[in-house]
Amino acid sequence: MQPLCYVINFLAKWFFMIEKYLQIQDGISEFIGRIIAWLAIVLILTLVYEVVSRYFFNSPTIWSHELSSMIFGAFAILSGSYTLKHLGHVRSDVIYLLFPSKLQRLCDVLVYTIGIFVLVIFLVQAIEFAQKSWMLKEVSARSIWQPPLYYIKSIIPIAVILLILQSFAELVRAVLGFLNVSYVDPRHSEAISEDEHV
Repeated sequence: MQPLCYVINFLAKWFFMIEKYLQIQDGISEFIGRIIAWLAIVLILTLVYEVVSRYFFNSPTIWSHELSSMIFGAFAILSGSYTLKHLGHVRSDVIYLLFPSKLQRLCDVLVYTIGIFVLVIFLVQAIEFAQKSWMLKEVSARSIWQPPLYYIKSIIPIAVILLILQSFAELVRAVLGFLNVSYVDPRHSEAISEDEHV
């Protein structure tokens, strides 16, 4: 009886750790996504300022077009983990939905495994890309403003790391689903609590 108690105790702790990990990772992606959402307002204000300056005061800026491109780039890549957490990426599931649940989970395991592998390769390239930009103190040649590019290029590896972390959480979910392991998914409990507040 003692060994069975140890096994049950170990599994209970293991499931608690997995649920806690998923909760923390989802929380990080949610927090980043909500912060990044404010970049949309900064982007809009930048473009409105340019339009007003150009067309009402006949005084176009030298910086707003390039700054808006940088803000949009940061917005797009940093929102990847938030979008993945909410399963918002484009997905071609015409054939996927025809599969039985077990085969769908297997496909998820394979896709997230391959995705993480590709993202790790991309991360190595992104780090080298950012390092080279910092070493050269690279500036933009697109306008006479010539802002430094190494700051914006440093966002790329950060965004890839965030996407890898959320992808790993999705892989954990897919593996547990494939193995038919019951666990409390914080994503579902969050959806329920949001529905209760409405």
